[in-house]
Amino acid sequence: MFFKNWNDEYVTSLLKASLVGIHLVTATFVGLAIGYFLDKWLKTKPVFTIIFLLFGIAAGYKNMYMEIKGIYNKKNNENNSENVKNENDKK
Repeated sequence: MFFKNWNDEYVTSLLKASLVGIHLVTATFVGLAIGYFLDKWLKTKPVFTIIFLLFGIAAGYKNMYMEIKGIYNKKNNENNSENVKNENDKK
């Protein structure tokens, strides 16, 4: 089977990377929907749609940044622990 050679770390990294794009798109559409329905309810045409669309885009980029930062920090912690282990082995 194709997936037999994949280890859990590789699959986890792949899933986290795919979440980056999903966070951006989902937050944008949620902001757009909230703004649209507020405009429809309050009868103010593009005001809330534009405001909440911008909030959604900002939230999407924030989520994307936090996810990438978490992946980067995890990789750095793994590399640091490997370096410490290698230094201890040399002693």
